[in-house]
Amino acid sequence: MSDFQTETTPTARKQHKCGECYGLIEPGQKYQLVSGCWDGRMDSCKTCMPCLDARVWAISQPEWMGDGEHLYYFGRLDEDLADLAQEIRSQDGRRFRTYRLQLLMARRRNAAQARRQAA
Repeated sequence: MSDFQTETTPTARKQHKCGECYGLIEPGQKYQLVSGCWDGRMDSCKTCMPCLDARVWAISQPEWMGDGEHLYYFGRLDEDLADLAQEIRSQDGRRFRTYRLQLLMARRRNAAQARRQAA
């Protein structure tokens, strides 16, 4: 549980790394910045817009289950999507969308990793 937190959507002036997919947030791109104090420790989390959209979609699903204290944890979106996919029983395409969101996260992560290795 946070002691306090603020949430903004700034435009990047320099390159950042998304805390969910570990992909790059390039200058000029918007991202979510959540800063605050959790358990007496100051921290901040940056999330790229595709991961933010994935998180918003995931927590809106009826099968989504927080842990009772937190709706979600930063840095766990990939695992949360995997858990959600297992919970979805319907055949309306939501399970496919969950796997697709995981694939897109993996592609952003791999592209960032390849870019770092090339440099």
